[in-house]
Amino acid sequence: MIAQTLRGPHNLYRRYQASLESTLTALGLATVVTLTLHNLATYPANWVVVIGLSIAMVGVRWPSVAYAIATTIILYPIFLINLYLAVLVLALSALGQRFFVHYLGATVLVLATPILAQYHLHWLVPILAGLWWGGAVGAWVGGLAAFWGKVVGGVAGMNIDWLVMAGHTPSFEIVKTRFHDANSLKTLLLLVEPFATTSNVILYNLLQVLGWALAAGFVGALAWRRWVKYSTPWSALVLTAGGGLIMLAVHLGLPRWLNEATTPEAMAVLRNPMGPLFSLLTVIIIGTVVYSLRESLDLPVAPPRSIRRPNPTTSRLSNPFNNLFKRPVPATTEIKPGLKPGLKDLPPDAERPHAPVRVPHYSELPEWEPPRDESGLIMLEID
Repeated sequence: MIAQTLRGPHNLYRRYQASLESTLTALGLATVVTLTLHNLATYPANWVVVIGLSIAMVGVRWPSVAYAIATTIILYPIFLINLYLAVLVLALSALGQRFFVHYLGATVLVLATPILAQYHLHWLVPILAGLWWGGAVGAWVGGLAAFWGKVVGGVAGMNIDWLVMAGHTPSFEIVKTRFHDANSLKTLLLLVEPFATTSNVILYNLLQVLGWALAAGFVGALAWRRWVKYSTPWSALVLTAGGGLIMLAVHLGLPRWLNEATTPEAMAVLRNPMGPLFSLLTVIIIGTVVYSLRESLDLPVAPPRSIRRPNPTTSRLSNPFNNLFKRPVPATTEIKPGLKPGLKDLPPDAERPHAPVRVPHYSELPEWEPPRDESGLIMLEID
C-alpha cells in the first residue's frame, strides 16, 4: 500500500528532477533576497514581494539572470549606506559570477548562513554541503559559509565568534551608523578590524573557519562511499553525527585552548552550552532525513507489479513457436524437466547435429587468375 502511494510522486520527481531542483534553488535565492530587503527597509513592502516572486520565476529558467537581478537589487540599499562598501560587493559579485551561478544552490546556502544562525541552524550548512557536493566542494562551501557569517556579523558590529553570534540577528541600523560617513580606508579598517584585533584573535577566527571546512570535507568524503549508500539511514546517522561532533569540538574546544581570544560572552555560552547541543541534535536529525530522502528519490521507479521470472522449461513446452526453427527431436526422446535437449539427452539412434566446418583463412585460398579462353572478358590496361 505504501509503495503504491509513493510510486506516483517518485515517478514525477524522476521525470522532472532537473526542473524541481532548479525551482527549489530559485525559491531559496528569492527567500534570501526577500528577507534581506525586508531587514534593510529600503523598498516598500509590496515591492519586496514583487521582487521576490520575480526572482523566483526567472531563476527557474535563467539562473544567471536571476543572480544579476538579485545583485542589482541588493546593491542599491548598500550604496545608500556606503559607496565603497557597494563597490566591494559589486566587485566580488562580478569576479565570482561564473562560480556563484554554477553552484547557485551552494551560493544560496552560504548567503543563508546568518539567517539560519538566528535559529541555531547554521551548523546545517557545512553538513549539507558535504552531503550534496562531496568532499572538496563541500569543504569550500563550509569554509566560505563560516567566513561570510563572520563578515556579516563584523559589519553589524557583533562579536564574530560563532558561539556568540548564534541566536542573534544583525542590526542594519548599526551598519548604517558605522559606515555612513566612512571613507575608503575606514571602510576597509571596519571590515578587517573584527578579524585582526590581536594575533590570537586572528588564529581563533582562522581555526573556526577551517573547522567548518573540515566538518564539511569529512562528511563529503564519506558520503559517496558504498557502505554509506547501502546502509542508510543508519550510516547517514553515523555520518552526520561525526560531522556534528567535529563542529562541537571546534566551537567548544577552541575557547578553552585560546583563552586570550575568548570573550566573556563566549565563556557564558561554555558554561551553559544548550545552543551548541541543540545545533548538534538538529544536524543529526535533519541531515539524516535529507540524505535518506535524497538516496530514496535517486533510486529507479519501482514497477507497478511484481515481475515473476517464467520457468524456461514450461514456457518452451507451452509455446510451440519457440521450437519452430529448431531441429525436431524424435518422438522417442524424453525431455527431462529443467534440462535442455542436448547431445547427452538424445538416445543413440537420434539424429546428430552436423559437425562444425572449418572456414579456411584468406591466405590459404588460391590466387585468382583470369581465364585465358574466355572471349567475353574485357581487358583494360591502365598506364
